Amino acid sequence: MERKDFIEKVGLSGAAILIFGCMQSCSKDSDMTSSPNTPPSSGGNGGTGGTPTKVDFTIDISTSPYDVLKNEGGYFVYTAAKVIIARTSTNELIAVSSQCTHQGATLEFKNSKFYCPLHFSNFNQNGTVANSPATTALKQYKTSLDGTKLRVTE
Repeated sequence: MERKDFIEKVGLSGAAILIFGCMQSCSKDSDMTSSPNTPPSSGGNGGTGGTPTKVDFTIDISTSPYDVLKNEGGYFVYTAAKVIIARTSTNELIAVSSQCTHQGATLEFKNSKFYCPLHFSNFNQNGTVANSPATTALKQYKTSLDGTKLRVTE
């Protein structure tokens, strides 16, 4: 085998492996509940024996890192409960599940919508799907603000 043929075959083999890997990462897998982009939970919503507890926590939005919620468009991902909290353009604080319903990536808040950086799904402020590939709405939570104390509950 000549050097040119060898390099061509190695190159084609490498390309085939890369394409196969890309196809698998883009496949739809309804059983997938987390991704490498999802930060680990720091406790508080895991319960025992894998049974989740209800979301019910309070944060002080006047202290770091929660102070980003004082500004319009600011958001914070509370990883312990897998909740994303955002301040909307109407100065309302809203909270929904922080995991994309497509493949579990952690969401961001941009242009008044929840945005998945992994496959680009968008969700409206009430958690409904604005565009695919996600097809299921996000779980929405109740928020109540008392001074600087924000409570998020189911």
